[in-house]
Amino acid sequence: FRIAVNLLFTESFLVRSIDHHAAPYRFVVSNYELVEDYLALAGWGLRRDETLGVVAFQGPASARLTLAKDETVMLLILRLLFEEKAGEIALHGERTVRQQDIQEKYRVLAESTWKKTRYLMMLRRFQTLRLIRIVGEDSDPGATVVLYPSIPFALDGIAIDDAVARIAEAVGGEAQSDDADETDDGEGESG
Repeated sequence: FRIAVNLLFTESFLVRSIDHHAAPYRFVVSNYELVEDYLALAGWGLRRDETLGVVAFQGPASARLTLAKDETVMLLILRLLFEEKAGEIALHGERTVRQQDIQEKYRVLAESTWKKTRYLMMLRRFQTLRLIRIVGEDSDPGATVVLYPSIPFALDGIAIDDAVARIAEAVGGEAQSDDADETDDGEGESG
């Protein structure tokens, strides 16, 4: 019990496919109501998906991790890649991509690239958060990245919809600003 709860507090997720999480994961799944009731006393919650093999710790809004804009974009990309890989047959049931796949998806979506240092910092942070695991040298663009099933818990459907709405709003605001600039330019030339 102590090990499982400490892992939930420190790592937010118990992922069945991570070796040192396997036993605590099984304990929590077997004793879900006990752990859930214990956490509820402090106003904390628990979510599980036995199909994905994840138990997620949920705290109040004040305890949530804040991501920078580029980290949010990377998390969206990881979620997209996770969903794309759902239909593929994989060894050991893991969904994997190459680091260059993440970079390419970002380049296509944002028409930009990340600076190498910042990109590696974000990968390391997501690895610490138990969202991914880098297999091989983290600076190798061909290195494999294992996408953990905790990604959908970190960025669920509601959060995706909210992020997409914010992006659309930001893009729409820029487009309106561009339209206004074009209108102003047009009036200035004719007058």
